[in-house]
Amino acid sequence: MSISGSAFSAGYTGSKLISNTSANTGQWRGFYVNSNAVITAILDKDGNSLLTTMGLSGITLVPGPFHCVADGNYISSITLSSGSVVMYGI
Repeated sequence: MSISGSAFSAGYTGSKLISNTSANTGQWRGFYVNSNAVITAILDKDGNSLLTTMGLSGITLVPGPFHCVADGNYISSITLSSGSVVMYGI
């Protein structure tokens, strides 16, 4: 599923704030870090871990750039041990 950059940047795909330590499921294109966050698990559409491929293993993310997966893929689950992120749907 591909969307135009203008539609995505306008927020038409929806968003969800995640600030708990449970596994949160959905279909998300990517996320912004809202407050310093540590991600303990993040899975793609096939249930494969994205921690290493996205360079998120064992680090604290600070608010800043948009983190996304390649076109044709999506984040199906994310688990935080601290902080908060805003997830953006596909």
